[in-house]
Amino acid sequence: MKKKLNLVLFAAFWSLVLALAMTLLGFLHQGLVDPSEGGGVVWSRVAFLFLGWFGFSMIVMLIAALFYVGSLRWRGRDKR
Repeated sequence: MKKKLNLVLFAAFWSLVLALAMTLLGFLHQGLVDPSEGGGVVWSRVAFLFLGWFGFSMIVMLIAALFYVGSLRWRGRDKR
């Protein structure tokens, strides 16, 4: 159980890092906008993009963690 919890925390940490990086990369191509022109950052879009990247990367990492735990169990079964 300890190994599974560590894999979930590991996946959550790296999903957070990847989501933050991909969100920042998503906004790098946009130029600076003068606030007096009515432009600016729409924080709901930023949050939606961040949560989308976080959810996607968390699902991918958890699937990879399940494959890893499954392969450990499969290899452990062969040694018996």
